[in-house]
Amino acid sequence: MNQRFLKLFLILALCTSLLFGLTDSIKAQGIQFFKTAISEQKPFSQTPDPSVVTWEMLELGETHLVGPDDAIYFSFMLPATWKLIEGASLNLSLGVAVTAGIQDQSDSTANNQDQIPAGFIGAGTLTVMINDTALAILPLDQVGEVVKTIPIPVDAFSSANIDGLVEVGLILNTGTSCYNFDQMNVVVRTSSYFTLPHNSTQPATNLVSFPYPIFQNSFIPDSVLLVIPDQPSAAELQAALTVASGLGKLGDGSLVFDMVTLGKLTTELKTASHLIFIGNSASLPVMEQFQLTLPISEGQFQVLDGSVDDGFVEMVSSPWNNSNVILIVSGNTDQGTIKAAQAVSTGVFQPNQSPNLAVVNEVKTTPVLVPQPTDQTLTAMGYKGRLFESRGVRSVAYNFNVPPGWIAASDSSFELVFGHSALLDYASSGIVIVLNGNPIGSVRLSDSSASISTNKVLINIPVSAVVPGNNRLEVRVNLEPQDVCSPQNMRGVWLNIWPDSTLHLPLDLALINPSASLGLASYPAPFTYYPLLDNTAFVLMHNDLESWRAAVKIAAFLGTTAKGPITALNVYYGDNLPEAERSKYNLLVIGRPSQLPIIGEINKDLPISFLDGSDVLADGNFQVTYRIPPDAPIGYVEILPSPWNPDNVILAVLGNTVQGLSWATSALIDSNLRSQLAGNFAMINDKQIITTDTRLSPAINSAPTPISEVAVIPPNVDENSPSPVVRESTWVLPVFVASIILIILISAVVTIGSWLRNRTRGVVQGEGHQPGKHGYFSSIKKWLAAFFEKAKNSQKDK
Repeated sequence: MNQRFLKLFLILALCTSLLFGLTDSIKAQGIQFFKTAISEQKPFSQTPDPSVVTWEMLELGETHLVGPDDAIYFSFMLPATWKLIEGASLNLSLGVAVTAGIQDQSDSTANNQDQIPAGFIGAGTLTVMINDTALAILPLDQVGEVVKTIPIPVDAFSSANIDGLVEVGLILNTGTSCYNFDQMNVVVRTSSYFTLPHNSTQPATNLVSFPYPIFQNSFIPDSVLLVIPDQPSAAELQAALTVASGLGKLGDGSLVFDMVTLGKLTTELKTASHLIFIGNSASLPVMEQFQLTLPISEGQFQVLDGSVDDGFVEMVSSPWNNSNVILIVSGNTDQGTIKAAQAVSTGVFQPNQSPNLAVVNEVKTTPVLVPQPTDQTLTAMGYKGRLFESRGVRSVAYNFNVPPGWIAASDSSFELVFGHSALLDYASSGIVIVLNGNPIGSVRLSDSSASISTNKVLINIPVSAVVPGNNRLEVRVNLEPQDVCSPQNMRGVWLNIWPDSTLHLPLDLALINPSASLGLASYPAPFTYYPLLDNTAFVLMHNDLESWRAAVKIAAFLGTTAKGPITALNVYYGDNLPEAERSKYNLLVIGRPSQLPIIGEINKDLPISFLDGSDVLADGNFQVTYRIPPDAPIGYVEILPSPWNPDNVILAVLGNTVQGLSWATSALIDSNLRSQLAGNFAMINDKQIITTDTRLSPAINSAPTPISEVAVIPPNVDENSPSPVVRESTWVLPVFVASIILIILISAVVTIGSWLRNRTRGVVQGEGHQPGKHGYFSSIKKWLAAFFEKAKNSQKDK
């Protein structure tokens, strides 16, 4: 009987588990999974307090200091409109860990490799410095997470180098405890922050300081909005793109640009950023409202003398936001406005009757070659020597210029003259020379070099590391003491860079081979072969702000890359590109194919053409062709030889919608996307870039990496459309409950039946006869009847 009961129980248990599994599998079809956000401290960059400057705003990560001695240094610029007041402080969030070797020696059970779980005394200090002023020497007398607040006097922000520059140093010193065990870690958390109370002031409008205050290079991103007439002429658009290109170079690519027409200049846009009004005086009537040194009347600058084609550049405080400025780039004629824009692209002004006004009479759009000696010492370049005395990595940078159209000769070099202490750890100390972000040489220190106060090391400069325009040569020094516990006041850690160090820079004329760069992988070549961009012409659409905005961003990128002393690009409308001008330039055609007549003219020459009069591609060079809705946003970038001059190229930046054009533009200015360009055709769908080269035979693919040949472009999907609803079955829960009740009843019946059967067997055996074959079921029936009768009576009593 027990075996039968056990079998029945196992069957019931199996049915129950199957039912549970069925229920879970059914419900899983309707579950939506979401990532759970980890609860953490809210970054201070999100706080509304304008005085708080977070580590994130300074683009600083978590930093580790390793004992016995270590240091970190960083710097940042204060915004031009900030005048600091009392109450500044630095809130340092530190994670401190030390080994048991530094613990009190009375604890004989300590293990040198264990972390101290509680506070300790005498483990070391952290010195906090700002602009060479020691603010505090913090005792590191606790382990774990530690928060220290250091007051900062306003005088500490005065910099001997550059106004507004804040140089911060955090120096770890474990003191005498380093002899016990030199393993101490201090982590500077990213939750650290500065509190810098300040008053807002109007920035200076002196053009001598240009591009300041439009470009300040502070921890607050610099942005500028270009304002053009509602119906700009091609010359006014040329002026706008010239300004963008020049400021792109002056801001080294970190200045954020955008463009708007005068009619779309909202109140919010007026107050959000610096504004640059670009256009003829008659096209921008709003300029008459400004307090200009040179007044405007009846749409004309009132000039007593000078040429009618003079250009005017003037900077005034914004009437809509005291923290911003307005730059006027204008003229009474198209020629005057272009001159003013080209002057802005140089970044250098000679003020007129007022320091905020410059009148441009003439602009030379050919490079002005200033005699440049082949050999220059640091002193001749305007730099002093540099003494490094701190443990850790420090650096000093020197700038030099290469005129457009010239390249460094193969024998270019930098002779570094230096001396250093003999108390350094030579295995850890050294010098690295970096040119434009690329390491080009290094120096190993030794007892031999320590014995000579003026060592000379010749570093060869690779030709490819030198770029047209400004170049940055950086000397990075890492100093580690031989005795990590040597006292700092001994000055045993030092290295000197002497001003006798010499740059040897012979120049050769640059040879240009445009046909060698006919491919998207070579972009921005060949446009940047001409640093002035005087061989580049933009071809744009009429009455299309979005294509103009795209052109501004591309022009700014080209200016940043070309680094010419002046920008002399050209702009034409797509329906007015004179035949005589077509053979002169590399063309950048931007817009929608159906709206650009020049695309219709060269359609048959494009790597992949468009259906006549439409924004839809004809048959592409793809193995798989998908049917795509015509309104699905797609961007296209195509490059081809100019049909009017095979030495020039045409780069078509196209889109079938505003979004598509924006994607195509991003592919040319975003470094992560630009690196994916290849061949002569690219199709862009957001971050997806598919390239092909129609010049290659389909049977041959000699490229080192295969080029994608499958155009998988999703149809236009409305992101706001509701997601498909997955309905959960409503019958599962009732069936589950009923099954459980049934299992309980069956178990009860079996248990009672077993009990009655055993009881009956005992009675029968006592009386000497066998029960009838229905005896068990009759007993169960009677018991159930009695049970339900009792339950019924109890219900009536209630």
